Amino acid sequence: MSLGRIGQANTVLRYTPQLVDSVIAGAVGIDEAYQTAREKKAQADSAEAQLARLRDEDPALADRVIEGELTLQGAWAERKARIEEDIRQRRVATQLLCEVVPSLAQVRGSQTFALYDSEFAPPGRAVTREVIAHAATALDEMASVWKERDLP
Repeated sequence: MSLGRIGQANTVLRYTPQLVDSVIAGAVGIDEAYQTAREKKAQADSAEAQLARLRDEDPALADRVIEGELTLQGAWAERKARIEEDIRQRRVATQLLCEVVPSLAQVRGSQTFALYDSEFAPPGRAVTREVIAHAATALDEMASVWKERDLP
């Protein structure tokens, strides 16, 4: 028996052990069993590569796969859902800030503040000292994040 055949037999034994008896009995040829084993090996290698990539991107999800809580496919689906939710949240936050902050900046230096009348405020939207303090804090926090991220 050649070394090549021994290598093929080892591959069959490792990746498709359920075919070993059939090969020995002659019901399945070594070439056919080896091809099936190579396909299984490719799937295993692919799964290992996916798990390694998942470990790089989201170690907690990879741990759940290893612990048997999730399938690899389920983990990738959860990862995709998390990414999509993150994008949705960033889009909503960006739209909100783009609506509020430029409007606030436009009233700087105007008499708008002096003209404020609580009687005309929409229900639940009145501007109070507390609201102004929270807005000022939010703007300070925003300025800090912009500085950290080196945004214009």
